[in-house]
Amino acid sequence: MTRLIPKNPRTPETPETPQRHASQPREASEKTQAEHLADFVVRAAYDDLSIRARHVLKAHILDALGCAIGALRAEPVARLRRQVDLFGGQPLATFIGGGRSAPDRVALYNGALVRYLDFNDAFLAPGETCHPSDNVAPVLAASEFAARDGKAFLLALAVAYQVQCRLSQVAPVRARGFDHTTQGAYAVAAGVAKALDLDSAQTAQAIAMSGTANNALRVTRTGELSHGVCRDRDRIPGARGHHWSARDIRGQQRVHRGDQRPVHR
Repeated sequence: MTRLIPKNPRTPETPETPQRHASQPREASEKTQAEHLADFVVRAAYDDLSIRARHVLKAHILDALGCAIGALRAEPVARLRRQVDLFGGQPLATFIGGGRSAPDRVALYNGALVRYLDFNDAFLAPGETCHPSDNVAPVLAASEFAARDGKAFLLALAVAYQVQCRLSQVAPVRARGFDHTTQGAYAVAAGVAKALDLDSAQTAQAIAMSGTANNALRVTRTGELSHGVCRDRDRIPGARGHHWSARDIRGQQRVHRGDQRPVHR
């Protein structure tokens, strides 16, 4: 895999955390995996991106926008837009195709546009596949809300791409009946947190809330469904969690530990 954010002392690839029995209390100095991931997100800098990575990522953004424009007249997406407009929202972010609403609703609609035609990018890992441009809509909405510039948006999206693709490589879930949007929950948490410029503690809480709440089942993409709309819905609770964590609302950071952790080995 071509790294968008190269491995270096500033951006660890996979943190080493000592294993302990679930019944042992957590020491105050012992970081959770969510906290390790949050540290990576906060440390990531635009200069970490190679020139090639920047160009490739820009091409993926244009590809995602092309997919979105191509889906503007799709009936399921039009129905979704009517529902979003009915609910209303503060005009803080922009719909692709015109109009404004709350960032989470804009992320849902724009994400459905990107995904609907099923032409957007794909990353193939052993035992897993994902579409990392699913992160474009929520990261873009968060970046607009926070008045971030183009470089900040590109970096936040690179963080989301790196997290989703790397987790797809090292923690595939398809064989156990879960959907690849499970890894996407951590990716959107990382990317949106970066776009909102959250600190490490807030980012860890956002990752915790998104990771514990958005574990989609593989069956979601079988049978009759509104393609794209159903798949993108998993991004929206994650997009909300970052705004909650910025206000000190907390989640369970021990998402990968304890006797209630998901079984992934």
